[in-house]
Amino acid sequence: MPDLAKSILKTILVSVMLMLGSADPSLRPPLLVYDFHLPHGPVGNVEHVKALGFHGIVTRVGIPSDVPKLSQYAAHVDTLQGFELLAFVPYDFTNPNSPQVWRDALPILASAKAPLWVIVREAPSDAALHQLLEEMATESQSAGVRTVIYPHWNTDIESAAEASALINAIGHPNLSNSLNTCHEIRVGNQYRLDTVASQYAHQSSLITIAGADDNAYSGPFIPGVDWSDAIRPLDKGAFSLQPFLQGLQDSGYKGPVILHTFGIAGDPGHRKRSLRAYGQYLEQLAP
Repeated sequence: MPDLAKSILKTILVSVMLMLGSADPSLRPPLLVYDFHLPHGPVGNVEHVKALGFHGIVTRVGIPSDVPKLSQYAAHVDTLQGFELLAFVPYDFTNPNSPQVWRDALPILASAKAPLWVIVREAPSDAALHQLLEEMATESQSAGVRTVIYPHWNTDIESAAEASALINAIGHPNLSNSLNTCHEIRVGNQYRLDTVASQYAHQSSLITIAGADDNAYSGPFIPGVDWSDAIRPLDKGAFSLQPFLQGLQDSGYKGPVILHTFGIAGDPGHRKRSLRAYGQYLEQLAP
């Protein structure tokens, strides 16, 4: 078949699949999205982002009432093919509910083949932090999934470098990293994201990305600093993610990439525009 005919056929096929609510099969790595500001409930949220062309959805499980929500997500996603469910689980040593929440979430995550993706705050000591992560890694391994560290600005583990040092120190085979552009920006890595990718992608199971402004704030936490400069739609902000995505590809990363949408509200269509921008980024990657 001539190349032009193949190109036309692929375009028609992708368009039909999107109209039918299927994710764009050409997106590699596939793009997932957080459920921030989605008002439709677990089933409705899944159907909404699936119809847009995303490959999966991410929700927060931080308080006891989030566990039934996770169950609803998992039950619906189980009826679908080619669509992933992920959840991030904040663990706060000062919150008495945190130990039970992650344990209640773990079997649901395991049923969805989703990792235990954890943000850690307020550890009383390095030893307590190590013990928690080792315990999570061991119990999630028994459940058949991984424990993944979520480096997050203004928490106990702020960067991929810090997470990597912990992973190496703990030495548990079921503990891995994740790379998050907005948090790497906050710790001063905005213009070395390609290096971050090349150093830590091999140790990472998940990636999150967002549009950003040039010279977005980096430095210590300051009350009142919001995320509007470091979490934007992918088609907004002057900062290019091309070097970071190229670094991921060059490192052989093949896992999911997640569109970060925290704080983005009142902008109808931003998810669809970001999905389109992500496809454009991928088209420009060097082989």
